[in-house]
Amino acid sequence: NGKGFAPKYSIADKSYDITPSSVTETPFSSVEEQETSEEVQLSMSEFFATYDEWKPLFHHVMSSSNGEDDDDGRATASPPMASSHLADVARPSSSSSDSSSDSSSSSDSLWGISTLEKKTPWRLLESKPTTNSSLEVLSEFLDEWQRSLLDIPLDEIVTGANDAHFMEEGRRVLAVTRFHVLDGAAESATAADSAAVADSAAGSVGEDGDATGKTTYDREWELFRTVWSELAHLTSRDEEDTGSLVLLSPEQKSGGGSGGFGRDLECVREFVERKVLRPIRWLGRGEDWEIVAMERGSIGVRILYKLSDIPDLKERDSGGDENVMF
Repeated sequence: NGKGFAPKYSIADKSYDITPSSVTETPFSSVEEQETSEEVQLSMSEFFATYDEWKPLFHHVMSSSNGEDDDDGRATASPPMASSHLADVARPSSSSSDSSSDSSSSSDSLWGISTLEKKTPWRLLESKPTTNSSLEVLSEFLDEWQRSLLDIPLDEIVTGANDAHFMEEGRRVLAVTRFHVLDGAAESATAADSAAVADSAAGSVGEDGDATGKTTYDREWELFRTVWSELAHLTSRDEEDTGSLVLLSPEQKSGGGSGGFGRDLECVREFVERKVLRPIRWLGRGEDWEIVAMERGSIGVRILYKLSDIPDLKERDSGGDENVMF
């Protein structure tokens, strides 16, 4: 930090292990734990009915690591909670019974010609934005993200809490390799020229409009589309320590349309819990993901897939040179 400049971010500005912003708030996960099995089933029924056209994608995410058989042909894990709600999804045809072949066929089907022609609600997205306005939003966010790292006061002796915090934040920065900016103005301008598609969430529309010809831009719907498209993409690649960042443009924080969705961080955090994390847990994949809403100038959703633990340096230092890995 430069001399005379007070840090903008404090040690409390974490982007992991996030707790409610006040003691009066109840974590969404705690609310879910208090629900009866009937209430959970009702929540799942409502979610999968609302996003019925997304079922092939949900099934792909669910089946990528579940339902595999051991050498004796016995199931190695109990079916995920959402299995019964996705039972009507046709499994991709495959000439081999090997689970990896099934997963590959599922991935090929998910990203086939229908997706490329935008006939499905999900999208195969580029790894980074291309418009100047979106690149500016991304650049400002990354600058603030870097500043939040530099504002962490390091300990005199490495192993302290501040150093651990710096490493935890830093490795999450490095894991993100895909970037998206939801620019409502740009998307709305092209919506009228796009082919109409029947979106699964009733009344919501995205960059392509819907079957009724509506072309207004719905931020919550587009955030849902982008986040779940990235979840499926990262699942298909199945590479540890990878991730995506989805940003809301600053204009979208000011409210207007979509009931003012995205105007504050808590609003997006609730979206992440109810529309992303809960369904991910129903699909039996909760342990594979770290998904948080965060704010570094702009508000965004960071998605991390199979984030590895920090190596135990004590174990490394106690071994010989042959145990040291770089």
